[in-house]
Amino acid sequence: MGPALALGALDRVRASGKLTIGYLTDARPFSYTDSANKPAGYAVTVCGKIGDAVRTELQMPNLSVNIVPVAFDQRYQAVEQGTVDILCGAEPTLARRASADFSIPIMLHGTGVVIRADAPTRLKQVLSGQEAKANPVWRGSSGQAPERRKVAVIGGTALEKALIDRLRMRHMIVDVVPVDHTSVGIQMVLTRQADAFFSDRALLLDAVNRNAKATQLEVLDRVFQRDQIALATQRDDGQLRLVIDRTLSQLIRSGEMQAIYRANFGEPDRSTLEMFEFVALPD
Repeated sequence: MGPALALGALDRVRASGKLTIGYLTDARPFSYTDSANKPAGYAVTVCGKIGDAVRTELQMPNLSVNIVPVAFDQRYQAVEQGTVDILCGAEPTLARRASADFSIPIMLHGTGVVIRADAPTRLKQVLSGQEAKANPVWRGSSGQAPERRKVAVIGGTALEKALIDRLRMRHMIVDVVPVDHTSVGIQMVLTRQADAFFSDRALLLDAVNRNAKATQLEVLDRVFQRDQIALATQRDDGQLRLVIDRTLSQLIRSGEMQAIYRANFGEPDRSTLEMFEFVALPD
């Protein structure tokens, strides 16, 4: 660890006169680069509020707040190495807590799946978690041999083992293909290069709604797993984390966080509202 990293983030920010926040460019409407080539989205707006709070905390009204893109597969390294002071959107895990700290959650992430509207009924049933009607299996009937299915996922994420096991139990062989961007996964489904694409369900709904061939796609209702999304900072940086958590709690209690969510995702569901109420910390 170099001398600069030995200091807390707020000390480094005070000395340099700038706060650097990293964001993902292809996670619309969570965070993305808009048509004017500027950072936008729910998490970016929230992180902008954090930047204002840091200016107030340090009494530096002219502090420069830079929101910069980070590569998906390098996002946690950017935090650990101090390339960014705050990662604008992170999934806390015990393994990641070895090298980073996390704020209170800013939303819940739910893994969903998109398939073609004309996908085989059996594939749709399996992915929807529906039990197909029991029919007698005759010698020579179709469907006895294992089916091979190709599914796309964003590189650096893991497809749930339970889901793969479920497909295998239904006599399906699963080939997992990593992709770099949501648009690539959607295109693979449209061109039948993949039978399904797994990603955050809110991101899938937004991407499909904006696609010119939306009628050829279907985002299933099923949510495979819910995880927390938070902001990440360097490990053991309690001063910056306190500013972040205080600001997020104030945004939630004032109703401003819910308004930011509504502007990007639409009306929050009950689980989201309950999450906000539960995680906001008292003064």
